[in-house]
Amino acid sequence: MISVTLKGAKQVADALAKYEKQVPFATALALTRTAQIAKTELEKEMRSVFDRPTRWTLNSLRLFPAKKDKLEARVWMKNEADKSVPATRWLNPEIEGGPRQDKRSESRLRRKGILPAGKYIVPGKGAKLDSYGNMTKGAITKALSGLQAFNDAGYSANATGSKRSRAKGNAKRYFVMKRGSMPIGIAERTSRNRMHILLAFTRKPTYSKRLDFYGIGDKVVKRHLAAEFEKAMTRAMRTAR
Repeated sequence: MISVTLKGAKQVADALAKYEKQVPFATALALTRTAQIAKTELEKEMRSVFDRPTRWTLNSLRLFPAKKDKLEARVWMKNEADKSVPATRWLNPEIEGGPRQDKRSESRLRRKGILPAGKYIVPGKGAKLDSYGNMTKGAITKALSGLQAFNDAGYSANATGSKRSRAKGNAKRYFVMKRGSMPIGIAERTSRNRMHILLAFTRKPTYSKRLDFYGIGDKVVKRHLAAEFEKAMTRAMRTAR
């Protein structure tokens, strides 16, 4: 009979059991670190493919770290739970292509009956743009206030007949410009005889895919996950008790 034995088998088994307990920790750490790399790469890509992206766009991604009892790390767009305008509203069309959702200002104008179905708003020739090429929130708020378009339940910034509201002049300054019977935009009176288009009504904008969100994620996982797991496991073994 040939007998094969291993000296110190119990000690080896105990050591392996000790390291086995570290695997979930190492896995969670590797997944989280890989997801962080993916988030960083996506932010770099946004700087590259978008024209003057705002800080809101560059700060629109959120990392959900993996845990020992939930071995999944995720990178996704911030939503209502983050007390901000859902980033999916403006980023999804850049990822998936196709039309975008209504902006809040567009929804308010539709409910007021000002913005026709199938039309969207873009800055007009008279609009002042910031360094990112966008109108300021304050300028849009003044226009909607003058048109009585703030119709959210429990909230109103509409111009009224009060002395303070009349002093602002928004109710007289802004009006809907029409071509025949068709609304074409929101105009602003700049003087008694002058006006300009502040917000133009246009056809539904359609976006092509510009941000390879999922492709970048796949590349990062293939390139970094194995190495991150090796580093995490080495650390776990070194600190195991």
